[in-house]
Amino acid sequence: MRKFLLILFLVVCPLTVFAEEEKPVSLEQLILQQHFTQKELERTLTLIKKEETRTQGDIAQLELDLKRQKLVIEAMHRHAGEVARAYYTGERANLLTLLLNAENFNEFLLMFDFIQILYDRDMQRLEMYQTERTKLVTMQEEEHNRLAQLKELRQKYEAQLSEMLAIQAEKEKNVQKLDDPTTVEALMDHLIADWQKRGLPAFQTFFGVLADVMVQVPELATPDRIQSDGLFSHTLVINQDDFNQFLMNKDELFKQSHFSFEDNKLIVDGTYDHMQLRLVGTYELVSPSELKFHISELYFDGFALPPSTVADMEKMYDLGFYPGLISPNIQVEGISMQDEELKLHLRLNLPFGFGSK
Repeated sequence: MRKFLLILFLVVCPLTVFAEEEKPVSLEQLILQQHFTQKELERTLTLIKKEETRTQGDIAQLELDLKRQKLVIEAMHRHAGEVARAYYTGERANLLTLLLNAENFNEFLLMFDFIQILYDRDMQRLEMYQTERTKLVTMQEEEHNRLAQLKELRQKYEAQLSEMLAIQAEKEKNVQKLDDPTTVEALMDHLIADWQKRGLPAFQTFFGVLADVMVQVPELATPDRIQSDGLFSHTLVINQDDFNQFLMNKDELFKQSHFSFEDNKLIVDGTYDHMQLRLVGTYELVSPSELKFHISELYFDGFALPPSTVADMEKMYDLGFYPGLISPNIQVEGISMQDEELKLHLRLNLPFGFGSK
């Protein structure tokens, strides 16, 4: 009977289990969430491992390049030393003496051309030597950065592996509590297959289109939406309904989604390719010319994506806002998202210090 009810639940509500505080999560739903998180962590662990392998290859290549560069430096060092020694011992000064002792103008010109060619060659050798030394320093810095990156990847891998194993162990304990785990195991397989086949590609499509459209948001900076707070201070007010209409006009993808401005958060609820998605994020003012978007929550058919997947999505798709796209003289001083309105507090900085504080 229990197995029949669970199958009925799958047919009526296919993988749609948005958590609500007033509704306790069933053990089956908890197991599905844990399994989903575990498999996503495994997927990102594979990506980290691949990046680690690439970084190790880059480091090995850099080490070879550094060895070659050091041989080049050694050879050029001898040439540069010969040039420096010639000037230090006065050999080049003796040539100037010959120039001054020229018996006629034609001899003077010949000596001058010879000295000029010699001097140019000396300077070229020294400049090439300095260029190669600078190149060596740059390569050494790159190797140092790559080693630091490799260390960071290793730490990230180990931390995520530990998290994945802990979640897996907890999931297995919960599975043992079930009278008949067969059905929930089938649901687990179906969930992961559905995410890999439909969910992940759909999220990538959705975020890719949204990132392209966000670059066009400055089009909403029309005079009727700008409130003047002074000669140089202004507030751009974008209504939630206007924002949704703007997105729908840009791409039909957004006709089945809704963007909300609540408690200084941007919340997106919608459907795409017969699946539900939910996104919650905030904007951070990292500089007067950049508002960076941080994703705090991401859901696929009600299942929360782990922080590692969220971080990858945030890294791959730039949903930030750049006021310079409105005008190169515009800077942002703050942002708020309340009462279905997004407000950007702007300052106009004119050339020659006009408008600056």
